[in-house]
Amino acid sequence: MMIPRPNFSSFSEMPEALQTFLFSDAYAQADEELRKAYNLTNEQRTAIGDKVMDTVFHDIELPQMLADLKTLLVPTAVPEEKWPDFVNDVLKLEIWPLRELFGEELTKSLQEYQIRTIGWPTMRVMLKPLTYGGAASEIATLCGFSLMGGQMRERLRDLIISKIKGVRIDSEVRATLMRQADFGGLGLDAAMADKAVAAMNSLFSTVQVMTEDEYADWLASETRKKMAPPEPRAPGVEEDPEIAAIRARMPAIPPQPKTILDEAITSTYTKITNHPTDDYLDKRLRHVISSRLRDVRNQIELKQLLQRDSKVGGLGLAKEEAEKMAVQIEEGYQSYHDRILAEEKQHLETQLEEQRQKVEERKKREAEEHAAWYRDKVLARKQTEDDQKKMAEQMKQVMGNAFTAVPEHPMDVKEKKAETQRFGELVPAVTAGATPVAPKPADATPVQPLGPQVPPKQASILPSAAPVVPTAPATAPVPQTVGNLARPEVKVSKATAEMMTAANAFKPRMDDVKMASPRLMGPVQELRALTLSEFRRIAKDPTIAVQKILAKVETLHQESFERRVEGIKAFQESGLQQSYMALVAESFRTGKQISELAEERRSKGSDVPSPAELSAIISLNSKLHF
Repeated sequence: MMIPRPNFSSFSEMPEALQTFLFSDAYAQADEELRKAYNLTNEQRTAIGDKVMDTVFHDIELPQMLADLKTLLVPTAVPEEKWPDFVNDVLKLEIWPLRELFGEELTKSLQEYQIRTIGWPTMRVMLKPLTYGGAASEIATLCGFSLMGGQMRERLRDLIISKIKGVRIDSEVRATLMRQADFGGLGLDAAMADKAVAAMNSLFSTVQVMTEDEYADWLASETRKKMAPPEPRAPGVEEDPEIAAIRARMPAIPPQPKTILDEAITSTYTKITNHPTDDYLDKRLRHVISSRLRDVRNQIELKQLLQRDSKVGGLGLAKEEAEKMAVQIEEGYQSYHDRILAEEKQHLETQLEEQRQKVEERKKREAEEHAAWYRDKVLARKQTEDDQKKMAEQMKQVMGNAFTAVPEHPMDVKEKKAETQRFGELVPAVTAGATPVAPKPADATPVQPLGPQVPPKQASILPSAAPVVPTAPATAPVPQTVGNLARPEVKVSKATAEMMTAANAFKPRMDDVKMASPRLMGPVQELRALTLSEFRRIAKDPTIAVQKILAKVETLHQESFERRVEGIKAFQESGLQQSYMALVAESFRTGKQISELAEERRSKGSDVPSPAELSAIISLNSKLHF
């Protein structure tokens, strides 16, 4: 048997979830989308809204609403051939989110017009309590992720229970949702986890969630209330004393709080002297009063609506009666309009403040996560560098001890002593100022030494010839003598060394002259050589510069994944990244923000990234991963 849907005489009698939806931005956006799709006038749009509200208040049934809309709009606003499309859009945008309220009425209308609901929005206004398992399914449907298997559903159900009972806060719920399935989580990404937490908060604020046993008891009691006829007490029969005592001890049910709008509608309705005798028109009059008090209609539109035929959304009053009633409604408008606006403004400010707090909390959470990630990264790198330095020091100490522990061989001592007795004190020729001899290439031609001959006594300790590779084939080779060219192991007497030092003092030196050889650079070398100045030279806009750097990395990725890794490592070794990591390290050490440190250095004349460049570098680092 079909259970009749409830009737509502005012907004305050509606469930909280239904009130929230009717005054939500989603409902207003659906109304505007319908108006734009069929180029409706404001009057036609208002008439459609009135019919929808009449259906929600259960003044008329859903099929009757569609019939009235057809009489009102076809063919003036909607051609006959487009009427099925219009019905489809009205049911999809205005009625489908309230499918739990309309039930079989909506099902019959969909069957009559042969409308399929595949791909329609998943949002649903919940008018009944939910079980924990039902809440898990509803959140998964709203967010668009799948609960594969009973284990995942049970995890989300347990997570919902812990949130409702206050065991976990939003950040802990989010962390659990993002945890991998192997470690007890659901494996959602950050965006989907945030969406799931927001869906939980929105759902739990308007719907009661209970256990499966509690829901079964509630459903049974509601069914008995609706199906069982009332049992009036017989006249003259007094109530049982025990029941009366229990009723006296029960706390009184507090009255439902009414808004200023409800108070204004009741007061204005009371002041009207000539009420419609028909209940349907009487409720429509209340809706007309509400629309005027909320500035949905002006005075002219109000009078037109009062005089309009009742079959097309009006009250069908004569001109004089309509003007008299409009004056009485206008008195209520003057008395309550400012208070209604103040109440709506306060409600809007409350919602904006809640949204602002949510945004601030999310920014703070993301900043803390980002700082923790960089802190761990810098500390890990610093620990690696410290370990490497410590190992190098230990190796140096061990190798130093090994070399110092080897004593000089007796034969070496004897030969050194004989050499000193024969030639006197000797010093390395290179130390005295001679140029070391370069290694001889395979195709080199020996160059005979020029200049004066060496005495026979010194010839025994000096080389007879030194191979030299000419550096400029177009010109004659530069003469090289024993006095300015020698091998590192060659030694000369102290007197000869002093003579070579004195001779070299008067020769022009070309030590600081270097020949720049052209060198080709690939993408990896360009990334490694990237500095702040080069970053600015790439493009004036840091965002464009980041895109060009990412293009280089993508070019490497097209060659192979290993080349991409090589390019990312090259960027991490660049001067640009090192300067940024230095700012990050100082930020952790001083507790200041990176932007603040950058501004301090820029004010002192240091060349550090600007706030826009810092933001671009952070974005670039987030995209360069293996």
